[in-house]
Amino acid sequence: MNFMTTDRLLDKLEELLNSGKKQMFSNMRLVDANSCLAIIQQIRSRLPAELSEAIVIIRDCDKLKEAAEQEANDIVANAQNQAQMLVSESEITKEGERQAAEFVNNAGIFADNLVEQSYVQVNNMYIEVENAMRKMLDNVIACRESLFVADDGNPENGSDVNAGGQQHRPNDPRRG
Repeated sequence: MNFMTTDRLLDKLEELLNSGKKQMFSNMRLVDANSCLAIIQQIRSRLPAELSEAIVIIRDCDKLKEAAEQEANDIVANAQNQAQMLVSESEITKEGERQAAEFVNNAGIFADNLVEQSYVQVNNMYIEVENAMRKMLDNVIACRESLFVADDGNPENGSDVNAGGQQHRPNDPRRG
């Protein structure tokens, strides 16, 4: 079995659609419906795997974010413990309190930055998955619509009767 990426399959489908014989006086093209359907089936079979991979990546990001927050909390707790241990009224105590506060502040900033970076990364992954799914959906719709184009290039003049003898309406929403 040939393992192609979804992007490559979409490129192949686009090439197939673009290589179809152009109908005179329209933007319609004649394409091999079986080839289009085979590529769509390959895309469908890959889609769950790619979504699973995206979910794993998002879970990994969530785990990374949780680990960063836990590390930040540990750093803050550690800084607070260190600050409490310095119980002298001398300059050492004052300097220790200043350093502990700075350490806590820096840890908070570090944790905030890690959380923000995690959100940005997760958002970018969602955008990539959404864009890929939109592209696949657009190509599937285009292929499906091209299946109902008649030989004269006019979708209105397509086959009026299907194999079961029922009237065929290309834009009938009940058709699915």
